[in-house]
Order: sequence, then C-alpha cells, then structure tokens
Amino acid sequence: MTGQGQSASGSSAWSTVFRHVRYENLIAGVSGGVLSNLALHPLDLVKIRFAVSDGLELRPKYNGILHCLTTIWKLDGLRGLYQGVTPNVWGAGLSWGLYFFLDLFLGCLEHRMVPFSLWHMNC
Repeated sequence: MTGQGQSASGSSAWSTVFRHVRYENLIAGVSGGVLSNLALHPLDLVKIRFAVSDGLELRPKYNGILHCLTTIWKLDGLRGLYQGVTPNVWGAGLSWGLYFFLDLFLGCLEHRMVPFSLWHMNC
C-alpha cells in the first residue's frame, strides 16, 4: 500500500515540475530549424564547393555563386542541390528544438528566482 502512495506522490511531483513546460516551443524550434536548413542548404553547398575547389585542378571551377548553382542544377538537378541535407536537417531540427524548449524552461526558472530545487516552481 505504501508503494502505491509513493508512486502517486512521485508522479504528482513530476507533474508539478513540468506543468509549465510548453511542447509547442519544441515543435516550433524543430520546424524552424528544419525549414531554415531546407531553404539555405543550396547556399551552404556552394560555400563548401568553393572551399573544396580552392586550388585543385581535379575539381570544377566556378565563376561565382550563380554559375555554381546553375552548374550543379544542370549536372544533378534538384537532387544535386540537396546533397547531404539529411544530417544537417537532423542536426538543425534537434538543436533548435532543444534550444527553444530548454531556453524557455530554464528562463522560467531564472525569472522566478527559484533555487535549483525544482519542486517549488510556480511559473
């Protein structure tokens, strides 16, 4: 009987700790990180191509950003512009999601000037 009472009080303690946590912040951070990465990945690819082709005769030479983008588009199409996007999307989505989630969570703790005892939060 005491085991059930302890588990009920333990779960209510966790519910009081996380009652002010908004999962919408996590979703907003993940979606923002993913969408920004998808929008800007071709420019990141161009930056990497310029860095790699610097001084090497084996790599193609580009005259500028537009020349690089059009060359990649002509050779590999849309798939070529998004080579290597998967790890970047995972990383950006995870990092921005956790940033928004934890920043607001810890900001609430700081705002209330609560000592690190998480059991008395009223945020």
